[in-house]
Amino acid sequence: MSDLAAAFAHAGAPVTLRNFPAASYRVTRERIREFALAVHDFHPAHWRDSAAAALGFPALIAPPTFGSVILTQAQREILDSLVPGYDPDRILHADQVLDPVRPLVAGDRLTCRAFFESFRHFAAYDVLAIKTVLTDQRGAVVLTGSTALLARTGDGAPGPARRATLNPVRPAARTRPVSLRMPRTTVDFDELRVGTELPAQIIDLTRTDLNRYARVLGGSADRPAVIAPGMLKLGLAAGYLSAWSGDPSAVLRFRAQFAHYTHALRIPVDQPCPIEFRGRITSRDPRHRKATVAIDARAEGRRLFGYAAAEMRFPAQL
Repeated sequence: MSDLAAAFAHAGAPVTLRNFPAASYRVTRERIREFALAVHDFHPAHWRDSAAAALGFPALIAPPTFGSVILTQAQREILDSLVPGYDPDRILHADQVLDPVRPLVAGDRLTCRAFFESFRHFAAYDVLAIKTVLTDQRGAVVLTGSTALLARTGDGAPGPARRATLNPVRPAARTRPVSLRMPRTTVDFDELRVGTELPAQIIDLTRTDLNRYARVLGGSADRPAVIAPGMLKLGLAAGYLSAWSGDPSAVLRFRAQFAHYTHALRIPVDQPCPIEFRGRITSRDPRHRKATVAIDARAEGRRLFGYAAAEMRFPAQL
């Protein structure tokens, strides 16, 4: 039995997780800019109050995946509480869904609650699904996330899947909250068609970027970052979409499945690793002014996502 499976068996049911963090997480201008720099997101609304005001916000807005910093910390606490001293190198981030309701704004005070969705063992992995919900100072949901983690057990022999019953505490609202705000994109929705290609963009990722991102997540400087994590690459993809659409708040949902080899995408010490981003419209909803963009990211000729897409909303007219 793996460490995680043993922890669940020992915990029994029900399993209740406390809020993370115990005190509110405050979104500051400095944290927004630090995160934006780490993910190469140079949309003006992350850097200048005037640009944020032009989009209708009272202060700097955070990049679309900024909330993943808090979600990642919450997931670390979950694993630490189950398996003290667990080795993060044995945990693979397999799948991620982010549903932003609105951009996070400088001055927000956030609370994160985490919920176990399911746990099972299959072949050489424990599969852990976690649901996270961010609420603001008014108690409104601003972001939800669903994460699938794979923990290698060390036993490579195939075998039947085993499932643990957790009787987890779940969010009160099971439907996805939707913002009523209309984005202010610079892209004309009426000119988009299924198959429309977005302009390509190349981003040079360096070891400095990895270490900067690790510091944003609260990592230790004693352990320099070598491998680009999946959420960093999703942050790069979000910035790519914001630069194209003109409004970071246009994204209603991110979905990414991280290809296995991306967990070992090592960034050289002395030279950048070019990553090419491309996008393509795969569906279009004229009634609700929505479109789905499939994202393709490649480095060294290899795909960085098994699958990645964003659901976006556009204004009624420019």
